Amino acid sequence: MTKRRLKKLLIRWSFIIVVFSTLLYGHKTVIRYGYKAYRYIQQNRNQRNLVNHVNFPQAYSVHGIDISRYQPDLDWSTLKAVDVDNDTVQFQFVMIKATEGLFWEDPTFEDNWNDARKYKVIRGAYHYFKPSASAKLQAKNFINSVDLKSGDLPPVVDIEEMGKSNKKELVTSLKTFISLIEKEYGVKPIIYSNINFIEDYLADDFSNYKFWVAHFYVDDLKISSGIKWLFWQHHDKAHLLHSSANYDVNVFNGSSSDLKKILVR
Repeated sequence: MTKRRLKKLLIRWSFIIVVFSTLLYGHKTVIRYGYKAYRYIQQNRNQRNLVNHVNFPQAYSVHGIDISRYQPDLDWSTLKAVDVDNDTVQFQFVMIKATEGLFWEDPTFEDNWNDARKYKVIRGAYHYFKPSASAKLQAKNFINSVDLKSGDLPPVVDIEEMGKSNKKELVTSLKTFISLIEKEYGVKPIIYSNINFIEDYLADDFSNYKFWVAHFYVDDLKISSGIKWLFWQHHDKAHLLHSSANYDVNVFNGSSSDLKKILVR
């Protein structure tokens, strides 16, 4: 083999090793910046100034949104919407998707998490739970991604599907996940799901935990009296000022001072 050919071969293999190492050890960074570029292109292509005025429940004064990679970048300085009466609604907290399943971290999580802190918006992080996957590895995924600070909301587990599990298996797996999260952060996690899933599969076995309930397009949340809930996700198509993207919007079951009482100390 000639020196020239050997040199080309070494360069080629060096490039392959660098790419492989980047994907193996820096895949989250690669995904994060790749997704940022994609979002920038999409936002500029679809930019409009439409505003969807939704009905916000009148009995609640503390409002928030939840976000993931499915929403465009936020203007954190104006986290507001307009209701059907043309009144401005200010959002005081934000729930941010952190992880899903065994290994996935939402590519927008790190930016959203840091920006919420920067703009002094009360923030919470949630994990999308897969009942058929290892609860221990899922807990590790969340713990490796989320560094909770004083003033953050308790961690949230989002459970919406049975997978291949029956109820007993689902409950056992979810309890394993929750116990590991609780041990790590020293605070009880909040459980998110839709109202039917909570009442059918979770209420009896997780009576000592608080819930974040999804129930859309109704004026009031009518849920079984034994279920303790903190947050109600009441609409999924609200628009923020200067954005035509759809956002999930929520209310907190209490006052601003009540919200501060449940924050991580």
